[in-house]
Amino acid sequence: MGFAGRPFIFLAVAVLGSSAGLALVGPASADGVPRKTAATAATHPDDGSSARNRTIRVEARLQVGEEIDLGATGRSVGDQFVFSGNLVSTEGPGERLVGRVGGFCVLTRLERNAGQCVSTAVLPEGQITVQGEQTGIPVPSPVLNAITGGTGEFRRAHGQVMQRVLTPATWQLTFDVSDVQPRRTRDGRGPSEAPMPTPSFFPGK
Repeated sequence: MGFAGRPFIFLAVAVLGSSAGLALVGPASADGVPRKTAATAATHPDDGSSARNRTIRVEARLQVGEEIDLGATGRSVGDQFVFSGNLVSTEGPGERLVGRVGGFCVLTRLERNAGQCVSTAVLPEGQITVQGEQTGIPVPSPVLNAITGGTGEFRRAHGQVMQRVLTPATWQLTFDVSDVQPRRTRDGRGPSEAPMPTPSFFPGK
């Protein structure tokens, strides 16, 4: 494939689509502190439980991307596209850094430029894992991929993520997440009432 060691902004874009549905924004907030992601839609079930559905819209901004040539020299089945970047929210006043994303795609069909992609979105409330096929690599068409699980408030999560490519290094992701489990603090308050700790996984934190 001849990619080894070269940055791959275009291919990285394709990879991310399979991982999550966040809508990219722009620079982070002035203080650089990650904010809790906004729930643009919340539906409470009739059984009285606290589980709910959420739609999370963010933008993924690619910072790292590498094309890895494996097996036969040149473009071949098994080559990988690896990426990582930040997640930004533009909902509400100003842009806010809300998390990060990383993942990879493995090329499976040369004639369709298709690959199987796996990615993880890391948010203050927990992680969301995504998996599915992408076609048109390195610049894929809009695609829906499956939410396969998560941690924290997303520990029982399922649903799907819509990815649209805005620019080679910017993707719009919309996560439709079902069965979100809000965590309770020791004093019984919900997450919206309790102070948010600053996550330690962000650069410079």
